[in-house]
Amino acid sequence: MNSLVDSRSTSTSSRGRTGPGNLRIRRGLKIRTKLLLLVGLLLVIPWMGYESVREMEKFLLEGQEQALELTTQGISSILGNRTDLFDPAVGVPELVGRPLTSLLTEIDEPLAIDAPPDTWAAAVGALTHFSGSGLFECGPEYRPDSLAVRHGLALDPNAVFAFFEVDDDALVYRDPALLSLDSNDQIRMTIQRNNRLILRYLLTAQEPGRLSVYLMRANWRDVVDGEALRDISGTIEPLSTGYAVKLRVPRDLLGVGARLKFEVIDVDDSDGRDIAQIISTEPDPGSYEFGSVRLVTPELAKLIQPLYISEANITVWDQSYRVRAQIGSVVPPAREAFGIDQKRAASLFERLQDEIIRFFDWILRSPARGLADMPDDSSTEDQRILARVLAEGEPSTERRRYGEAKLIVTASPIWAQGDIQGAVLIKQSANKLLALQYKTLQRFTILFLAVFIFLALAILIFSTRLTYRVGRLQRETEQAASSEGRLLKDRIRAGARSSDELGSLTRSISSMLHNLGQYTRYLERLPDTLAHELHNPLNVVNSSLENLQYNHTELSDDKHLQRARNGIGRLRSIITSLTEAASLKEALSQEQEQLERFDLCALLRNCVDGYQAANPDYRIVVTLIPASALMLGVPDRIVQLLDKLIDNAIAFGTRNGLIVVNLRSIDGFFELTVSNDGPALPSEIAESLFDPMVSRARDARKTHLGLGLYIVRLVADFHNGTVAARNRHGGSGVEVLVSLPQASTS
Repeated sequence: MNSLVDSRSTSTSSRGRTGPGNLRIRRGLKIRTKLLLLVGLLLVIPWMGYESVREMEKFLLEGQEQALELTTQGISSILGNRTDLFDPAVGVPELVGRPLTSLLTEIDEPLAIDAPPDTWAAAVGALTHFSGSGLFECGPEYRPDSLAVRHGLALDPNAVFAFFEVDDDALVYRDPALLSLDSNDQIRMTIQRNNRLILRYLLTAQEPGRLSVYLMRANWRDVVDGEALRDISGTIEPLSTGYAVKLRVPRDLLGVGARLKFEVIDVDDSDGRDIAQIISTEPDPGSYEFGSVRLVTPELAKLIQPLYISEANITVWDQSYRVRAQIGSVVPPAREAFGIDQKRAASLFERLQDEIIRFFDWILRSPARGLADMPDDSSTEDQRILARVLAEGEPSTERRRYGEAKLIVTASPIWAQGDIQGAVLIKQSANKLLALQYKTLQRFTILFLAVFIFLALAILIFSTRLTYRVGRLQRETEQAASSEGRLLKDRIRAGARSSDELGSLTRSISSMLHNLGQYTRYLERLPDTLAHELHNPLNVVNSSLENLQYNHTELSDDKHLQRARNGIGRLRSIITSLTEAASLKEALSQEQEQLERFDLCALLRNCVDGYQAANPDYRIVVTLIPASALMLGVPDRIVQLLDKLIDNAIAFGTRNGLIVVNLRSIDGFFELTVSNDGPALPSEIAESLFDPMVSRARDARKTHLGLGLYIVRLVADFHNGTVAARNRHGGSGVEVLVSLPQASTS
């Protein structure tokens, strides 16, 4: 049984790799796969669009560079031959990063430390608000109703005056019983000298009035010297909404090029005394570190103030590399730029939308991502380009990249009477300019994705429909004929009404099947027609020969008469063979309900005894299983099957050879094997030996129409069995294997 299954599976797999006529089928792609690959070619469109947008980015950056170069050269031309603007005597200190509208107010007379808060507020000018709605915030959890700061600075030739109006819902003074100085409302002042030495001063009070000033360590808990300092003086006065602080700092304490920062500390719980909020007066929102005191010319600052450029920083430098005026910042004045007070999406749709936007930002390299990478301090690079401009006297432009941040820097010298007095340096973020390009690319990408998804779905639906129709046509065409080639129907209904090419193909196949069916039916009726038409002349010839022999007894041994009788016998055998297969199919279709249970061993034993008696020149041996072999079927048809196998073994076996009939039981099947000595099977007919009209006979004198083994297959198929043929081991002889199912024991 295993050998039989292997033989048939090998034959099946071989037919799966080849087409009709043993035509080898090439490996290839399905129609749906080809159409999807065609859709994939549409990806060339976004790639081209992406490259074109990148080219547009280069074009925009080059245009921005040229615009900044013209602006820089225009400012340097305006400031040329104005030596008074760079006179060190007219410069005033300014905190780096402060807007030009909040330049330190210069006063003629010093402010008295005991003067009323209103007097100080009027003297320092407009106060800068440090609350929850501006650039200077203390974090996303900040509550303006708990703490708000208004701050202003003024100076005279000897001192800098700092004034604070603080809105505080709970003013907590210092507890003398506590050694720690950071457990109450206070103001911290940090000074960084030009030699990088950092001095920290803590201003605190036990009650309204004078402030105590201490020099602190980095942790703001331990004092450097336990004695309060007297160089810095200040007072604290309660107000209806909080308190006011007045502070006087000697200019000598700051020195040249010093950096300065104030921090307002809020403690609300007088018992726990934990710090609730800290607001820093650091004027540069991009650094949150120190403010730099530098020399600025007010008139120069007013000249460049109308030249404000969005997200750009314009600075004017003198030959000593000191900033004399500046306007603007490369960091945009937007709260979203610093990730402060961002609201989280509440609904699932909003969160999904945010994720899609973040995905687009990552794919398309959103310019907004560059804001986080913008450096707080690029003075080192500025000094390099300034040195080149001041040394060579020629404008210079460069691009800088900090992660995703893009910065364009241009510098141009300022000439006065043939000498270089200074330089104009402009730094502008390219991210804002590229935002337009990013939005264009984003819209283009979303539009293309929508078109791509639509086309992909349309082609997928079309390909699915097309492959379904082709598959349905293939299945119905395959079902039009049986495995042995018998035509079952002559019309294909799948897609027959369609007006496209598949409909035309379906109608063509139907027409071909109809014509083939007519021809097949003609061939099926041909054996009966021939038998009917040939029987009458054969009978006439046969009776004539008998009468001739009867009337002429001397012709009884005539060789010509005997040859004529042999010819008549061969004609009758041919007619019988032609009609036997057709009549067997009709008989089997009528015997489907006549199945009975019988012993295959007893049937084989009786048949083999008869075969041996009828063919004494051959040795016919039977080998059976010890027990009975019960199967369900028609015994006469099994005898007919065995007759054809024995006839085939005798016809193609060695004369006086051995014929072995073997029966064994394997996995619920009876395997009946009939083997004989003789020539091997030709390889070209091994797979089609059981098809009709196929014979391996080469002797024209013998009648072999190739229907004997075809009848064997019909009988085996009727009993739900299989049949196969193969050469015996050693190449001497052939064996035919028939597998028949065993009868159930129930």
